[in-house]
Amino acid sequence: MIEVKDLHYSYSKQEAPVLNGLDLRIEPGQWLAVVGRNGSGKSTLARCLNGLFLPESGSVLVDGMDTAEESMLYPIRERVAFVFQNPDNQLVATSVEDDIAFGLENLGIPREEITDRVEQALSVMRLADKRDKPPHLLSGGEKQRVAIAGAIAMASTYLVLDEPTAMLDPLMRLEVIDSLTRLHREQGLTIIYVTNIMEEVLLADRVVLLDQGRVAKDCTPAELFSDPAYLIEQGLDVPQISYLAGRLADAGYESLRGALAVDELADRLCRI
Repeated sequence: MIEVKDLHYSYSKQEAPVLNGLDLRIEPGQWLAVVGRNGSGKSTLARCLNGLFLPESGSVLVDGMDTAEESMLYPIRERVAFVFQNPDNQLVATSVEDDIAFGLENLGIPREEITDRVEQALSVMRLADKRDKPPHLLSGGEKQRVAIAGAIAMASTYLVLDEPTAMLDPLMRLEVIDSLTRLHREQGLTIIYVTNIMEEVLLADRVVLLDQGRVAKDCTPAELFSDPAYLIEQGLDVPQISYLAGRLADAGYESLRGALAVDELADRLCRI
């Protein structure tokens, strides 16, 4: 479990806190989406979860380990993997296989175990045919899958992704989403997914909306999208189906509120 308690973080003493007394608990096995307008603290929170940023005050505990304790940072980062928005920021080797092995080698994992873990990660992320290819020659979606494969090889319990599809075209985005969905379903990997693409929120079990460095809403995707006016007020997009369902509900068809997909909305309409 990850516990965030009264977390404050500022980029400088002259600036207002980006995180301002934030409290959050993340249970193992969840898919948690984190949303909010630009500047709400999403990326800052993500970087605090594995000790890339350390609290100004308050605490972040990963399975009881405090990120503020220097001796705990290595075991914390083994458990909490991080994938950046731009995969080029974390691809360092000259082949896909070597890139996936990089973190394991730094931890001094035995060579035989490294080989086994890399093979598994290549298989899970469907990258076996790319093992010898230089990462810089891959597509954006493939690069992001390599970054995720590196996290899988680390046998991390938690995977934090900071807008991982923001720089990808729709097809590449689907590749990454499909890989993450399979990981969550088949391996029970805990996913903390920062995004402003609201359709991606539908994948989550739970969503938290940040506003001015605090949790403003903590609910299911259905509950979040049942109030399109609130999302618009928060500067966020509203999926078309949710917007239509909300307008119909406001017109008197309350049973349609919160519908998340075309089929779901059609089924509810048929029951009116």
